[in-house]
Amino acid sequence: MRARRDAGLAQIIRSARVVTADGAGILWALRLRGQRLPARVTGIDLAQALAQRAAESGYSIFLLGAGPGVAQAAADALTRRYPALRIAGCWGGSPSPRDDAEVTARIRASGARLTLVAYGAPAQELWIARNLPALPGVVAIGVGGALDMLDGRIPRAPRWMRATGLEWLFRLWRQPWRWRRMLALPQFALLASAAAAHEWLTRRPDTGILAMRDPTKAARAQDTSETRASNRASNRT
Repeated sequence: MRARRDAGLAQIIRSARVVTADGAGILWALRLRGQRLPARVTGIDLAQALAQRAAESGYSIFLLGAGPGVAQAAADALTRRYPALRIAGCWGGSPSPRDDAEVTARIRASGARLTLVAYGAPAQELWIARNLPALPGVVAIGVGGALDMLDGRIPRAPRWMRATGLEWLFRLWRQPWRWRRMLALPQFALLASAAAAHEWLTRRPDTGILAMRDPTKAARAQDTSETRASNRASNRT
């Protein structure tokens, strides 16, 4: 939802090599439009799958983000589960641009091939977009609150709630401060329904209702608006 009004974030998402469907709402919206994905790919599931692959392939990983001590505790949990896994480093750090140089220096010095970034959205996406060019040969992917779950500080929802798309309700119960984020859910449901209805009625793909903001089009629209305003001013003179 944020990418609909944030052209910079929209561009980052469009340019990402991999984009996963973390929320149950994405699967629901796609089903409304006659499309299906096999399943959600949550941050913790992705982190565990990547850790397993890294252990099997001999790649080392760097855990970045979360609160003090969380990354190390998550590393301990992963190595207990995958004994062959090599953890190149752990660092809480900060998503602030002023800390970018220190963090990227740590990752480069570690020799890690994969960095799991747990700053939460959209901070982790912004961090990756800013810093990946300074990390040649490194794959970076955002995993949200996965490190906190691996650490055990935040429990996962029961399997039946995850299977029925109700994990958001469990997380809201455990973390009431998330209620502000949840306000976007009714708006998303309305927009997804409108987009599906538009496609069904017109037999054409929706390109506006749920579309993320295109920075190129936004810039062109602004230029056009400024040109028109300039022309009007010239006509008046």
